[in-house]
Amino acid sequence: MTSYSDALLEMAGSQLGYSEVNGASKYGEWFGENVAKEAGYKNAAWCDMFVSWAAHQTGQADVVGQFAWTPAHARWFEKQGAWGTTPKPGAVVFFDWGGSKNISAIDHVGLVKSVISPTTITTIEGNISNAVVTRTRDQDTIVGYGYPDKVREIQQKAEAAAQPVSAPFGPPPEPVSIGAVLLPLALIAVHMKRSGYLTKLLARIRG
Repeated sequence: MTSYSDALLEMAGSQLGYSEVNGASKYGEWFGENVAKEAGYKNAAWCDMFVSWAAHQTGQADVVGQFAWTPAHARWFEKQGAWGTTPKPGAVVFFDWGGSKNISAIDHVGLVKSVISPTTITTIEGNISNAVVTRTRDQDTIVGYGYPDKVREIQQKAEAAAQPVSAPFGPPPEPVSIGAVLLPLALIAVHMKRSGYLTKLLARIRG
């Protein structure tokens, strides 16, 4: 588990025991004001907005995603190339209470706190009995997992590939024009002619 996953789970775990008040949650209120920029989320189902809130609080919104609708969130991970069926701590886990394995049927989401076995995990989830809780889940209701660390890795590789490659020995020298070479030679020849040096040299050769 990476330090990023640790931070995400620590933030989510700090909310254990929180309960909505009169059908409203602080996560829905936050999402409406800061992500959706519109009203109506305060009283909405907030399991995914809880995950989005925890990601934002730890500076990981771009790798965890900011969503209120679970199928769209899962498809986002799939599009990023960070979707799978292997449980990992810090992964985002998606559920279908009907037991299908279809992304379109997903109706709940949480975070993987720990892996007990390949088929059993412990989680931190929001909006279970209107509260933030920890649960033990098995694969019967799990559709799949989104991996924030994988999204981060892909983003970092893309950024590295976009960087310009510098020459190992610095920039190549500027090309030298023919005129820049011939002009000094011509000036030397004129000087030699005026000084009589060229005439004396030819006389010595003939003699």
